[in-house]
Amino acid sequence: MPERVVIGTRGSRLALVQTEKVKKILEKEGFEVDVKIIRTSGDIKRDRPLHEFKGIGAFVREIDLSLRRGEIDLAVHSLKDVPTDRVEGTAIAAVLERESPCDAFISKNGMKFEDLESNSIIGTSSLRRKAMVKKLRRDLRIENLRGNVDTRLRKLDEGVYDGIFLAEAGLIRLGWDVKVRYERMDPEVFVPSANQGIIAVASREEDSERFSFMNHEKTYREAVLERFVINKLGIGCAIPAGVFARVTGRKIRLLCEILHENGTVRFRTDEKLDFHYSYEELGEILKGVVI
Repeated sequence: MPERVVIGTRGSRLALVQTEKVKKILEKEGFEVDVKIIRTSGDIKRDRPLHEFKGIGAFVREIDLSLRRGEIDLAVHSLKDVPTDRVEGTAIAAVLERESPCDAFISKNGMKFEDLESNSIIGTSSLRRKAMVKKLRRDLRIENLRGNVDTRLRKLDEGVYDGIFLAEAGLIRLGWDVKVRYERMDPEVFVPSANQGIIAVASREEDSERFSFMNHEKTYREAVLERFVINKLGIGCAIPAGVFARVTGRKIRLLCEILHENGTVRFRTDEKLDFHYSYEELGEILKGVVI
């Protein structure tokens, strides 16, 4: 008789699409899979900017608490939403192969970001994206925008904003990448959020090895390096920063940019590390960085 596994997830269309990816992998391995939708703080309190949740994991904590209590067996998260401080008794058992880490810019008239008229209104609630916009275009106006992908695209279409930013990975997973005209932002200029484009599978600590067969090694190495940096520097949603690692052959490139809220660069490093770098080496690179 197949082993039954219950996956916990948010109820957004993107979250369900991501969960379906994990479900198919498990079913291929012979598991019987059920999906349980759990509402999170980020889903309920949509009037608050994400940085005001102060590291509690607005889209994560309730699901991981359910995991710890044994109400579900696995949780599927966007890894960029997962704080480095885990709910006690839970662990990241696997990460799937990374989709695009890049930000996507969409304007109501198909214009590129650099060609927007002065005083155009940009919609985003991300402090990182706000600071990146100010770094590149101080002549633009920024207004808060929250909601799922469909909601954001609808508000753009209604003319509430002249342009919005979304994660390209989300567009791809929902099939919007072939329906919507967008500009992929250069990750060296518009540095992505740590772990953007990565789906994480969380389990109870004692079950992590059991589900580690889903882990994608290259993505895992990039994720670990990015998470080390944000943990070492104490970077969360309340600090505008991009952290991006990419494995190429036997090297790992690390790009980290920390900004002031007005868009000026506080710290930037671009390093190529050996595949088997040490945490002491990383510590030296980040030495003296004050957040």
